Amino acid sequence: MRVSNSIASPKRKSGFTLLELSVTIMIIGILAAVAVPVYSDSLARFRVDIAAQRIAQDIATTQRSARQTNSTQTVTFTTSDDSCVINGLSSLDRVSQPYRVSFNQSPYQVDISSLVTAANPSSQLPSVSVAFNSFGMPDQGISVTVRAGAFQKRVDLAPISGRVTIQ
Repeated sequence: MRVSNSIASPKRKSGFTLLELSVTIMIIGILAAVAVPVYSDSLARFRVDIAAQRIAQDIATTQRSARQTNSTQTVTFTTSDDSCVINGLSSLDRVSQPYRVSFNQSPYQVDISSLVTAANPSSQLPSVSVAFNSFGMPDQGISVTVRAGAFQKRVDLAPISGRVTIQ
């Protein structure tokens, strides 16, 4: 039998030291501190974009409905409850109720911050209605501004042509 004269080295345990773990957590914290505001800003920008597109589509839907039914159709925007209502059109998910979009609820979660008419662009109104005749021509031009955080978009309806633009 042979006996070894060497001193056995202690077994090294595998794992992380407290220092390594602390450095990793600090790096993750720094990355999160940078990523959260960027994500929040991009989410607010996205919400404003989709709300502006929805407003433009609602105006186009009202114009189309006026032409198809050969009758006057009205769309109303209100700042107090951040909503859009198309009179004479049924809700897409509740047929017994009128067509209504609440922009302060999901998925939009934006505010209608400004409503002005082309005839009086310096005066902000709490509510604006636009009536489209049987040819799809509006009775007035309007601007609807939606805002989420630092981001905003304006949807303009031209008074004569009825053309909708998003700025």
